[in-house]
Amino acid sequence: MSYDQIIERLYKASVLSGNKTGLDNALDLDQRLGHPASLYPTIHIAGSNGKGSVATKIAKALELSNYRVGLYTSPHLFSFRERIAVNSTFISEEDVVEILTKLFAIEDTSKLTFFELTTFLAFEYFRKAAVDVAVIETGLGGRLDATNVIQPILSVITSISCEHTSTLGSEIEQIAAQKAGIIKENIPVILGPKARFQSIYDRAKQMNSPVFVSKKISHFFDEENNGIAQLTLNHLDSYFDIQPVAILDALLVRPPCRFERIGDVIFDVAHNPEAIFCLLQALHSFFPNGKFRFLVGFSKDKEYDRCLELIADVATHIHLVQADSPRAATIEEMKAALTNEDPRLLSSSPSLAQAVTEAQSEAHCRGELLVISGSFYIMAEAKNTLQLSTLGLNEKIFPAAFSSLSN
Repeated sequence: MSYDQIIERLYKASVLSGNKTGLDNALDLDQRLGHPASLYPTIHIAGSNGKGSVATKIAKALELSNYRVGLYTSPHLFSFRERIAVNSTFISEEDVVEILTKLFAIEDTSKLTFFELTTFLAFEYFRKAAVDVAVIETGLGGRLDATNVIQPILSVITSISCEHTSTLGSEIEQIAAQKAGIIKENIPVILGPKARFQSIYDRAKQMNSPVFVSKKISHFFDEENNGIAQLTLNHLDSYFDIQPVAILDALLVRPPCRFERIGDVIFDVAHNPEAIFCLLQALHSFFPNGKFRFLVGFSKDKEYDRCLELIADVATHIHLVQADSPRAATIEEMKAALTNEDPRLLSSSPSLAQAVTEAQSEAHCRGELLVISGSFYIMAEAKNTLQLSTLGLNEKIFPAAFSSLSN
């Protein structure tokens, strides 16, 4: 089976298996495979926002300290292979085919979801690659997330905000309780400044897990992520010899589309109200006199109405696009969320590519910054339309050097 064929089969997995919650499938598969993630130390990271960036910074610091480091994140922006990397190099197509073929050959694989299969693809690949350590980001929540079969040496919860309310609960403490499910007995937990919720402290007390809180608060969300990552790395010094210069260099790293500026376009995957608020803070901090034109698309389960209300207060214009995903909010649904706004503030186009072209042209003519934000699923096409570099995404990820924000 070719790479494209096996990826197509993988994407069909969740359609065939349906939407499931619970760890039964993951625990069963973990046992069948001989507990692959038990063969190397792991760091487990959950949170509503910032977990991908924090995971990336931690992995990079360990890599720069001469360790062989696995990194598992989701979702991807451009290529499925982004989700699984060792020392900043993506898993190869050949390894994807080899390991997924093995997983599909296991009895009752049809009941497994896309995320469950992808998670164990990562665990098996890290075993094959003989990593010294793996940094594992949860997919959704924590307690019932497929990644929660691991027994980490350290747990991290970056932030808590309202998200996935149909799955995680409608109240913020319910959501925090789901994230707190990654806390294991006697294993320390690092909390970001926006993750200090009672249900998390209750779980930590129940598990006899010491809690350490990052107190770094900033108008720029990446500074808060840096505080969480640095505190985590400080607590790993009994396991690894992490060089101070490696930490400094790693903290400069951000994954693509996290307040990434290329020319007069800002890419940011802020996709819930808390993240949008942080994005707006960063825009006003770095560009205090700037005018901002937005191109946005959101998922239905991300409180897009509140996101759009926040954006409408600062945008010169909002171009609405619908991501190529069954989870995407339609243009009509997003327009309905802004019925109290001047209709001239909003526009849409027959295709995402046309919307990007029109938005860029208008922003250029009016001396505005174009901010492309929202769903992960719109970023690749937006970048390709603008013919912007994808940062060598076929082979390497997350270079330490980024375009200056002030250029």
